[in-house]
Formats: sequence, structure tokens, C-alpha cells
Amino acid sequence: MTPFYFGTRQRRLFGVYDPAQKIGKAARAAVICHPWGSEQIHAYRTLRQLAARLSQDGFHVLRFDYYGTGDSAGDTGDNDFAGSRSDIETAMAELKDMTGVARLTLVGLRLGACLAADACAGRAEEIDTLVLWDPLTAGDPAGPGPAGSAEVPRNFTNVDLSSLAAELPSRTLVLLTQDGMAGAIGSLAVEHVASAPPWIEERMQTGAIPVNVLQHIVHWLR
Repeated sequence: MTPFYFGTRQRRLFGVYDPAQKIGKAARAAVICHPWGSEQIHAYRTLRQLAARLSQDGFHVLRFDYYGTGDSAGDTGDNDFAGSRSDIETAMAELKDMTGVARLTLVGLRLGACLAADACAGRAEEIDTLVLWDPLTAGDPAGPGPAGSAEVPRNFTNVDLSSLAAELPSRTLVLLTQDGMAGAIGSLAVEHVASAPPWIEERMQTGAIPVNVLQHIVHWLR
């Protein structure tokens, strides 16, 4: 696990790189797209575990903080939806440069899923697989999902996954874990795996780690 800074002088981003551990398997590379605000804090441990599992399964993995969040430069008020989307594109370019892997996997949780979908729409030549884990739009097309208290950056764009479906990679999974979430999103593959939400505080400022969901994601990506 290697922490480092990347991006431009004007938009310096903090990332953590986990190299692929499995020997004898063609290397793949994945960018993990965090939620936003307090949801990022609570889900931090879960996404760190996901990165470790993917690394052990042969993925080079990059996690990072959007500009104005975490250990990246900037203040919270400096960021917006379009800026976070561009940060994902910067992370994609960085991981490709680091690893030489031409086509990437993106895994996004909550707002990170909406941003990941928006960032990779129409870029099939660059994206191999896409996992959208409990995207905000899955629970309520008009706003934040079932937690009801999601924090979002300025100018949040409520991504319509149904309308984006035709532009997303052929291997796209929408993974829903909460009761009451939509059962179908356009032509996208939707799977339900019941789990406690890792983005909601449980104790010690972190959410529960949904081991069954992490196992499901790693298995699906094989």
C-alpha cells in the first residue's frame, strides 16, 4: 500500500495504490470511487478492505480523495459534481500510466457510483468493467438514496442510470443492498445482496464492513 499525491499543481489529489499480488495472472487495474462527505468517512474501512481483496486477486488498485476532501488539496467548498467527475478521470489516467493496463475497472459506492457512471459513459475503449454499488439514484430517482441524509457536492447531477445504460460498459453491475431499492434499472444487470450499509456510522466513526458484498464484487469481477 503506497500513499502518494498526483494530479496538477492546481488540483493536487491524494491517492493510495495497492499493487496486484497474484502472480501468473494477467494484471488488471481498478479505480475505487468513494462516496462523499460523512459517507466517505464511515465507508473508509470497507473500501480499504475492498482494495486489499482486489489486490490479492490480481488487480492494481487506486483509491483517492476528491479535490477538497480528505487529504487532497482544496477546501470542501472548492469542489462540485463536475470537479469530482474530472478527478475520477485524472485517477484513471494516473493508474494507466502507473501500470500500463489499457482498460480499467471502476467500482463506485453511493455518490461515487453516480460519478463513476458519468465518467465512463461512452468510453468503452477505456473501461473493462463497472460496478455501481448502491448508487444514490437507485433508491429515489428524485434525490439521495434510502439513508435520506446523503451529503453531495455543489451542482450535484442526479445521474439517470437508465438513460446512460446504452453508453456504459457491456459488463456493468448495479449492486443493491437495501430494502426498497429499485429492482431494475433500464437494461443494466441488477443484483441484490442484503447488507448493512457501510456508509452509515456504526461506532468509532466507521460503518460495518459488509464482507458478503465485498466477496460478491470480487467474485463478479473475475
